[in-house]
Amino acid sequence: MSGKKLCETIEDDRGVLARRDGAGLPVRAGSVSHVTAEDVALADKVFIDGLEVYANHGVYEEENKLGQKFVVSATLYCDTRRAGQTDDLDASIDYGTVCHDIDGFLREHTFKLVERMAEALAAYLIDRYPLLMGVRLKIEKPWAPVGLPLRSVGVEIERLR
Repeated sequence: MSGKKLCETIEDDRGVLARRDGAGLPVRAGSVSHVTAEDVALADKVFIDGLEVYANHGVYEEENKLGQKFVVSATLYCDTRRAGQTDDLDASIDYGTVCHDIDGFLREHTFKLVERMAEALAAYLIDRYPLLMGVRLKIEKPWAPVGLPLRSVGVEIERLR
């Protein structure tokens, strides 16, 4: 590296203040770098149960044209201790904002498979929320065109930072 010195802090496109690590790469303040399954087992959980989103996803052309209902449940693994002690929303993950982000993401993108939708949504949430250690997503497709009566089909995944 040349004699230039990088500033200690930077701001990303969402206005989130971050700092640079020793290699000059951005590290969000308060972010979690990498977690293990053991970390997640001990983590606190913020949950969203049964968020209904109307979006255009599916293998068949009609599903993408007409759209259909998807039901999303999410468990957000994080540390809520500071929020519980300070009553400060910024010390936790705002489930209202997450709900709107999930809705917006699923409306703005189109996927053939629910599996791909879940992977992309998990990656989006982990990237967007620095305090998020990991996420468990359950995405249901209650109107799936299978030609038989059923309550729902879907996938459930868990992804860690």
